[in-house]
Amino acid sequence: MKDFTEIESLLKDKSIALVGNSQKVLGRNYPVDQHDVVIRMNRAWDMPESMKSHVGYKLDILAVSIEQDNIEQLVQQYEFVLWMTPKHRDEFTDEITERLYFYPLDWWQSLYERFDANPSTGCMMFDVIRRYIGNGHVTLYGFDFFKSDNWYQKKRWNHKIMDFLNISRKRNPHLGNQEELFIRSALPKEQFKIEEL
Repeated sequence: MKDFTEIESLLKDKSIALVGNSQKVLGRNYPVDQHDVVIRMNRAWDMPESMKSHVGYKLDILAVSIEQDNIEQLVQQYEFVLWMTPKHRDEFTDEITERLYFYPLDWWQSLYERFDANPSTGCMMFDVIRRYIGNGHVTLYGFDFFKSDNWYQKKRWNHKIMDFLNISRKRNPHLGNQEELFIRSALPKEQFKIEEL
């Protein structure tokens, strides 16, 4: 397991882009690659070229919770891969474990108790940033706090029908409204910006 404090050295006093996966980024053009550090999450490593024209190509940190099937490839491809969820940690080989950074379990527990729900990968990564940012600045792109689906998941037919009939459905196990309140209040305004969708 890599020393997590190495992430602090990478983030401190930097201009940071934290890129979410909302499908609403389509058709927009964001200056993501102009930041010192670009952080992407989950399946963003497999982003199609058509998406990159909207949210950039650069990837300095990859934070994942759902990529255990691809983890061997990811730790070979990227220097900074953070495993965020408490799940599956004991399933990795020693070689993979040695190449991963693990989001601290006590930080996860703190967010879980705050929301009474599992924190999302994006929320956990923002938690890392707020702890390590120093005098830096972070901009969030592609975050709408689960008001829309992400770009890499296609809606099932029954979800399409429910949306058409305006029937509410549980999109995920996270509480987007509570995560949004936490994120919007966690840093001084001069250090934080959300590119609204």
